Amino acid sequence: MNNWTQRIYIMTILGTLISSLPGCSGTLDLAKIVAKNISYETRHPIQPPASKLTIALRDNPGIHAGWVGHSTIFLSFYGTYILTDPNFANRVVIARRVVGLPIEPEEIKELDLILISHPHYDHLDLSSLKRLPKNNPLVIPRGCRDLVDKLGFSQVIEIDWNASLAIQGLKVEAFPPKHWGRRSPFDDRERNYNSYLLSKDGKNILFAGDTGYSKIFAEKGKERPIDLAFFPIAAYKPPWFRRNHATPEEALQMFLESGARFMIPIHWGTFILSHEPIDEPLARLKIEAKRLGIEDRVIILKHGESFTVPE
Repeated sequence: MNNWTQRIYIMTILGTLISSLPGCSGTLDLAKIVAKNISYETRHPIQPPASKLTIALRDNPGIHAGWVGHSTIFLSFYGTYILTDPNFANRVVIARRVVGLPIEPEEIKELDLILISHPHYDHLDLSSLKRLPKNNPLVIPRGCRDLVDKLGFSQVIEIDWNASLAIQGLKVEAFPPKHWGRRSPFDDRERNYNSYLLSKDGKNILFAGDTGYSKIFAEKGKERPIDLAFFPIAAYKPPWFRRNHATPEEALQMFLESGARFMIPIHWGTFILSHEPIDEPLARLKIEAKRLGIEDRVIILKHGESFTVPE
């Protein structure tokens, strides 16, 4: 069985299991995603990133965010180095990377924290974690320890919903988005799925991870001012995906409801994981941001580009 046959076989099994759930016709939908990936990969080489990702120096004050791709952000938060949902893999199950890496994980020599939002393969990638520094805490949702315990990290911390922890002057608070936590249909473990609020020196960052539309971000925004928010904008087609994934318009609505100063869209343009055209989420985001008059607050980064929050 060749690689493509193996992937199609796996996706067919997943689709069959998903289609057995009430109200889901997952087999055909997932088959279309498989076909879309095969078609795209045969016609498109991996695109180069827009730029090489530059890591801000530790003594450079403020909030600096660099987009690696998908939901992987390198944050320098007043000197604290944070990496979210690290994915440096060339492929997620069936989906090959659309844009190449702006930085290799081996180039990241220092980290203070790796933050995992949930155990899905595109957010908790074991091959990527193996290539990163291990002398820093790995923060994961409750129920995910068995997935990472053998990777060699000096400290693995499970955090439950509505709990918080402190690491080197950084406060990390976890809360539930509208998503789900099973790693696959074969997974019988109870696993959480987190969004996070990061706080340091009176500043706050919201990392939504993966979510459908939820009022919880408005609630968090009422508790404290948010300087920078990361919201996902893709994987909303077929329609039943929207139970757990926001449209670009819904992402902007959650951003406005959170009261955050700036938003950086994530979870787009890196892997083909759904039915919508790969350039559609960003196009819709731009149209809606313009309609709302908030283009200057929606910071669109290309792979490898960075943004510094104005003081």
